[in-house]
Amino acid sequence: MQKKITIKKRIINEKPFYYVQALSLKNSENKTALLIPHPTGNEMLEFNTLEEAVASVQKAGFEYILPEGEFVSEETVSDLTRTVKNDLENILFSKFKSKANDINSSVAASALKALSYLNDKDAIDIFISKMGEDNDKIREVSIEALVSYKDSAIDKLVKALSDLNWVTRNSAITALTKLNEIAEIDSERILAEIIKMIDDKNTIVQSNALVSAGQIYRTMVLRQYKN
Repeated sequence: MQKKITIKKRIINEKPFYYVQALSLKNSENKTALLIPHPTGNEMLEFNTLEEAVASVQKAGFEYILPEGEFVSEETVSDLTRTVKNDLENILFSKFKSKANDINSSVAASALKALSYLNDKDAIDIFISKMGEDNDKIREVSIEALVSYKDSAIDKLVKALSDLNWVTRNSAITALTKLNEIAEIDSERILAEIIKMIDDKNTIVQSNALVSAGQIYRTMVLRQYKN
């Protein structure tokens, strides 16, 4: 049975805030790079609205319990996340996609972040294409978004390992490694693909692949031990 995440509510200065348990993903400097909603997490994500908290939990692939204790399954999603969807979502998708190509990197990164909230699989190719950007923030947002798609993004991330742009290849390694940490995916397949990258012609990619291969193998061993 899938574990559920309880959305907690606190009133601060007469304003409600909503909190969700989350796992912390660390970067190479052991600093928090990404928080992912998870029922066993020891960190907390804060949201200004209940709608945002619900969307975040669902995007991570979990069921949730509302602050009042009401349980809503994935099959019977509440009106919180279904109200005024289709047409409005299409408008937002078009706007966000357009701004993702803005000449200003801050605007582009913000547009990509906004696009990730829609959780639309049609955006996967956009995030894949942005993994090779020179701008750090654009790459980080794109990788974070792709990780949230879980299984849906794996095939395209594996394909990106063969991209002519070494930055794209390197970003794909990072995304697959982070994805393996938070989701029950085909780790053996991912590890086999990462091992190939150890002989990449770019030394930065080689270095990332070496560390990633070790991380993925460790995760595989720990999961087998728990089972």
